[in-house]
Amino acid sequence: MARRRRAESIGAALEEYVSALDPGGKRHRSRAALVWPEIAGEEIVRHTRGFAVRKSGELVVLVDSPAWANELALMSERLRVSLNERLGPDTVRSLRFTVSRAAPSAGPGGAEDPDEPAEPEAPEPLPLTESERAQAAHVAGAVADAGLREAALRVMVKDLERKKGIRAANAAETSVQPSQTADSGG
Repeated sequence: MARRRRAESIGAALEEYVSALDPGGKRHRSRAALVWPEIAGEEIVRHTRGFAVRKSGELVVLVDSPAWANELALMSERLRVSLNERLGPDTVRSLRFTVSRAAPSAGPGGAEDPDEPAEPEAPEPLPLTESERAQAAHVAGAVADAGLREAALRVMVKDLERKKGIRAANAAETSVQPSQTADSGG
C-alpha cells in the first residue's frame, strides 16, 4: 500500500521551510528598511531613511528635521499599513520617527544621494582659557601614570575645545535667527 502525497507547489514548500527556520519573522522585519523608499515615496525619502525594525515590530526611521518627524507621525498609520501589505501582516507594528544627523537632508549642503548620510558641518574648535585648561589638568591629575596622564589631558583638551566650538556655533545660530525673522517681515 503506497502512501499518497498531496501535490504542493515549490514556492509553498519553500515558504513553509523558511518559516520553520525563522519563526520570529526576522526576514520580513529586516526587509522593512529596504522597502521604505518604495513605500514612502520620493519626497519623503529625501528627508528620511529606514533604519531598523526592533523585536517589538517598531520601525525606527531617521528624519532630518523635527517638522518632518511631526508630519510623518501624522502619516504613520497609512505608512504602517502599506509596509505590512508588502511585508506581511503585523511585520511592522508601529513607526517611530527620530531626528538624526544621519538622515539625508534635502536642504543646502545635504546629501544628494538618499543612500548616503548627510555630513554635518563641524564648527571650528575654540581654544580653552587658562582657567579651563587648569581645570582639565586637575581632572587629568587623577591618573597616576605620567604618560597616560599627558595623553588623557591632550584628549580632554581637544574634546573640550571641540565642544566649546559647537556651543559657540549654536549660540551664534540662535542669536542670528530672530534678526533674520525681523528682517523678512518688512
